[in-house]
Amino acid sequence: MMSSDTKDILPTKFVVPPSSHLRCPICGGLYHDPVINIKCGHTFCKNCAFITTYCPLDKSHCDTSQLVVNRLVVGQIEDLQIYCCHGLKKKEDGDFELVPGSCAEILNYCKRVEHESACPYALVPCPNSKLCSHVPRKDLESHLSNCVNLSCPYFKQGCTFQSNKVNMVDHSKQCAFKESGKPNNHLAQKIQELELMVLNVQSENAMLASKVVALEEEKNHMASQLEKNWNFIQTLHKKLETLSLKIDQLKEPSTPKRPTSGVLDGVSSPLISSINPLTSTRASNSGKYLEKWEMPFQFKCIGTLRGHKDVVWALTTRKGKLYSGGADGIIKIWSLEQLAVGCITNINAHRGIICTLTSWANTVISAGADMSIKFWDVDTYELKSVIENAQDNTICSLLICEGFLFSSSFSDIKVWDLKTLAHKVTIEGAKHWVRALALSENKDKLYSGSHNAINVWETSENFQQLATIEREFGSVYSLVVSKDYIIAGTYNQNIHIFNIDTHEFVLNLCGHLGTVTTLVISPSGRFLFSASHDSNIQMWGLEKLLPIQTLSRHQGSVNALTLHGDFLLSGSEDHEIKVFRYFPLQ
Repeated sequence: MMSSDTKDILPTKFVVPPSSHLRCPICGGLYHDPVINIKCGHTFCKNCAFITTYCPLDKSHCDTSQLVVNRLVVGQIEDLQIYCCHGLKKKEDGDFELVPGSCAEILNYCKRVEHESACPYALVPCPNSKLCSHVPRKDLESHLSNCVNLSCPYFKQGCTFQSNKVNMVDHSKQCAFKESGKPNNHLAQKIQELELMVLNVQSENAMLASKVVALEEEKNHMASQLEKNWNFIQTLHKKLETLSLKIDQLKEPSTPKRPTSGVLDGVSSPLISSINPLTSTRASNSGKYLEKWEMPFQFKCIGTLRGHKDVVWALTTRKGKLYSGGADGIIKIWSLEQLAVGCITNINAHRGIICTLTSWANTVISAGADMSIKFWDVDTYELKSVIENAQDNTICSLLICEGFLFSSSFSDIKVWDLKTLAHKVTIEGAKHWVRALALSENKDKLYSGSHNAINVWETSENFQQLATIEREFGSVYSLVVSKDYIIAGTYNQNIHIFNIDTHEFVLNLCGHLGTVTTLVISPSGRFLFSASHDSNIQMWGLEKLLPIQTLSRHQGSVNALTLHGDFLLSGSEDHEIKVFRYFPLQ
């Protein structure tokens, strides 16, 4: 029933013990200034994050430059209820218990300073003398009326008489120091020295205040210069992209001309005005578009979508629109038919990082660090439904199959009925974070990636585990399945390929220098795109399992990929979305 956090100066007794999810995995205490390491997704105390090199949960490197405040955890801790510390006493076993007759106030954790600093039961010192014991604030006035340590009004002149208020009235009338008016020379000297010290401190404070004002002015000036330089860099970047496109056009005279200017969320960019699946054909049986890319070919960056103010974590497309979400908690919507128009609208979707997006029917579904799953209408952009506290931790991935929605988080997968949004079952048994989900081609199997393991589950009513593929490759961050292979992108910088039928290891695709964050297979299953913390996108041929091309246009980790016809779109830590297009080589 009791808890005392080592970071608290005052004794703390919680009304209800806090959840273990609110305790730091490094120090074991209640989170103090909780921050998320966006590289691994785990939360620590800010001080703890700076004293450890590796995450104790998945052994990933802790990059202190990648820390953001976990405002969700801050809010949860602030809402915890505690008893006023002035109504507690320490027991022999180190815990605290309520003291009868003392303060029994129950308050939110974030309100403790406000209440306890003014609590009538708080023990305060007597202003008359240090010899007096501390007394409750509510009894201070009564104490002062009877305190025997009240000093004579003429103590500065050397009188040492002390008594209560009644006796002091009589004494002060006949105090000898009052009549003499001669101060104690030694005491007067000390007083003069102290007064001189006060003047010196006041002078130094005035000098420091003027320096602070000067530094603030310099800071504002530097901020203004920085903004001007940034705008200049953006202008140069726009000109560079324009020149790059013109050079490409000169090199390929047979390529039809495309519009070369547009405004994307306020930033000029050499981007085509629309995206259409130009060289794709519809499969007669599956109903989906299959690309008709014939070797040799290449992808080229033809533009940039700008507007996000933080890391872009997720992308999805639906009904001719691109949906992007990230660390700013905003979903941005772009028309794939009129990209030159820029961002159509913004949705303030979540109270924290949006980690995953998917779409179904007339709905886009989002989830992330606030542990909620939200359903948005693709026509009105309004919130249709929400599942609050869908998981006990950050939601890493969403996947839809046969009327069910699968959501993954720390060590489990939850299944939801898409019609009623009712929780159907929790699939347990995964190791650590489940960051990636994928379906087999005929949608009868669900694949989940976690630490050193890929689990295979039924997608029917029972959701039974069918197999586990184990290998020392670290945490699985991305996962896709083709008709021949299970393909996993991992923390150890490799792409691991397994046979779809036997689950035997085939080979590693090596080429990235950082965690492989996302994978996308082309509709025909012939080509694979991978992205990584190394800022690169790699294209592979799955028929011969060989690399085809490396795309290096981002300035930070590439976290999301999606295909739309002959176009590849990528979202990154640099806050940008790049647009790449298929070009055949003559």
